[in-house]
Amino acid sequence: MAAHHNRAGWRFTINGEQVSEGCFKRRYIAALEAELDAAHAKLAAIFDLI
Repeated sequence: MAAHHNRAGWRFTINGEQVSEGCFKRRYIAALEAELDAAHAKLAAIFDLI
């Protein structure tokens, strides 16, 4: 996932494929939520041990 700004404006790519800004933002948010869920699960496991 990458977002680049050049003279023509913003360019959003996912795995080398150019996508719309909306698609990029939806997938970026989904990836962040997945990371947050994984971190939450790890923290829950740590608190269960305590």
